[in-house]
Amino acid sequence: MASIIPGYEYDIFISYRQKDNKYDGWVTEFVEHLKNEIEATFKEDVSIYFDENPHDGLLEIYNVDKSLELKLKSLVFIPIISQTYCDPKSFAWQNEFVAFNRIALTDPLGKDVKLVNGNICSRIIPVKIHELDTSDIELFEREIGSRIRSIEFIYESAGVNRPLKPSDNPDKNLNKTFYRDQINKVANTVKDVIYGLHPDPERRATKSYHTRGIADFSENLQPAATTKTFLSKRVYKATVLLASIGIILILAVLFIYPKHKRKPEAGLMSAETVNKAIAVLPVSNFTGNPDLDYIASGIQDALIGELGKLSNLTVRPEQSTLQFSKSQESIQQIAKKLSVNNIIESTIKGSEDNLQIEVRLVEAFPSEKYVWSSTFSQNWNNIGSVYNDIVRHIMDGLQVKVNPQDDKKLASNREHNPEILKAYNRGIYFMKKNTKEDFEKGIKYFNDAIEIDPADPLPYVGLAIGYGTASHTSGTDENASAKAKSYALKALSIDSTLTDAYVVLAERYLYTEWDFPATEHCLKRAMELNPNIPSVHYLFGWYYVLLNNPNQAISEMKKAVEIDPTDPVSQGYLAWLYMDFARFDDVITEARKLLQLQSDSTLAFYLIGSAYAEMGMFYEAIEIHRKGLAISPAYESGLGIAYARAGQKEKALEVVAKMEKQLDQWWYAWGLAELYATLGEKQKAIDCLEIAYKKHGDFIPWMNNGDIYFKPLKNEQRFKDIINKLNLPV
Repeated sequence: MASIIPGYEYDIFISYRQKDNKYDGWVTEFVEHLKNEIEATFKEDVSIYFDENPHDGLLEIYNVDKSLELKLKSLVFIPIISQTYCDPKSFAWQNEFVAFNRIALTDPLGKDVKLVNGNICSRIIPVKIHELDTSDIELFEREIGSRIRSIEFIYESAGVNRPLKPSDNPDKNLNKTFYRDQINKVANTVKDVIYGLHPDPERRATKSYHTRGIADFSENLQPAATTKTFLSKRVYKATVLLASIGIILILAVLFIYPKHKRKPEAGLMSAETVNKAIAVLPVSNFTGNPDLDYIASGIQDALIGELGKLSNLTVRPEQSTLQFSKSQESIQQIAKKLSVNNIIESTIKGSEDNLQIEVRLVEAFPSEKYVWSSTFSQNWNNIGSVYNDIVRHIMDGLQVKVNPQDDKKLASNREHNPEILKAYNRGIYFMKKNTKEDFEKGIKYFNDAIEIDPADPLPYVGLAIGYGTASHTSGTDENASAKAKSYALKALSIDSTLTDAYVVLAERYLYTEWDFPATEHCLKRAMELNPNIPSVHYLFGWYYVLLNNPNQAISEMKKAVEIDPTDPVSQGYLAWLYMDFARFDDVITEARKLLQLQSDSTLAFYLIGSAYAEMGMFYEAIEIHRKGLAISPAYESGLGIAYARAGQKEKALEVVAKMEKQLDQWWYAWGLAELYATLGEKQKAIDCLEIAYKKHGDFIPWMNNGDIYFKPLKNEQRFKDIINKLNLPV
């Protein structure tokens, strides 16, 4: 029986590995159930091809090529993905799955179809009956050119990984899956795809009664590979239910949020976050060549950097997305963890000379929806030319207007020699690995780039970033900070629009050189160029503490957390800032959030313990400090201060004795100064501060406005003398 669309042999082709049908005929049973479900779903009769040959492949009397050439001319292809299916040597994989995938790419209908509800779905609808090995997942995704998204028929319990059966009790399945519901999902997905392809306008306009079901399943649909259709962004609305005298009023939150900003409940996002926040996931390398991983990494960096220039968009930094590299979590799960509603997925295929970059903009809520998708074919030498186009398409999909200032920034990108760009991306790729060996590789690539063209600023920026960050971990160079500054200045002497160079300089000026006018200049310039860098905001937060401007300091620190809510550094700094301003309830709230991000954070235990001590909760303070010190002895002063506040002076002096043995480190000198000040030993406290000052301790500039323990010292002349030497900003 022919397809309901003229010119096609079948509506549905079901591909499976014969091994999966031998034991109990699971595939045959699945096909029978699917046929019955489809008959109840479609008005027309729908044809299904299913090879009932008990051997692996068509019967020997068939001309396999000609037989499959006809049969594969189907509207929908359903591969039964199992532990044995992902095998390049198998008949089903090579002659059915791979063959259909290649045919669909050149088919007049295309590989993908726009559904009535606006989603874009692939004509390949995988049904997964086993959890797969990582190598099998990578093989499938490399062939399909995107993440595997399937309708799952898997029964899982301890030590069990098998196909789901109709008789299985969903309560005993770890996935809580109903077989009957999954069959229904397959039938409805097939229906939506076929009606989306149907040439009859009335058929195409027919909306499935189960549109919600297909929307809920949309995280399992295949994205478009070549479609350049722009879909209207779905407005995310929430409603607040109010009960009054038995009458329920539903108010649209869309009109409430501008007037009343509220904190979202756990797992939910505010309208502000939904509309403005986006994450660029790590780019998947489907070239089959791991040596090209640096290209995938470079593309992600470039997209984050370009999107980050836009002042009306919040872009998650790369560090927050790395945990989702090769993740099998759904888009909605990832979006919830990153507190965004929009995700950018990208893949690369081909080679350096013929690179295919597929980029997809996905709206995660209320249901997953592909807003825009396109493939860019580009030689590596010209890759820089596509970024601006991609960013503008993304902004159109988000319905976010690019203001004139941002438009100017996007248009001002500098052209680079392709070999320099390649060396830079390789250098950054190895620097990120934070090992001594990889650090040296990165340095070599940057220096190679300088030899090609000493007038290009890009390799100098790479060296500044490398010596400013990765070298701290690798421990390669004791003069790393000075080198970072030198290379950053060199880069800016060539191009004054390099954000990363300003960030490197701002950190050195603020923490090391105590050059506060230069700090302010670099931070303001960095924020003008890219307002989406967390470190710029938390550095500004600490700068405003020096100015004794708590409101602005907190605002900047909160912005850093907003940009990257998964970053323990930003979250820890926010909690610490509240400690400096004696807002102890806020300290505890934010430090607990830090523990959710990093369960062994000694800073979190220190801050909670310190807040408890200042609130008079001495027992709790001592216990929480002990818990933190069991992980690391970095914050011993906190325990000593808790003892002192509790009136246990002897215990506090025991901590003093231990810390006095380590005064060669400025950190211990600073902490001991806090402890002495708490004990009323003012001169000893100032002695310790003078030691920390001579050792150029990072915290010294904040001894006046940024530490609650030094308030008793402020009228002491020696304390004032140290402050006067710092030339603090006013």
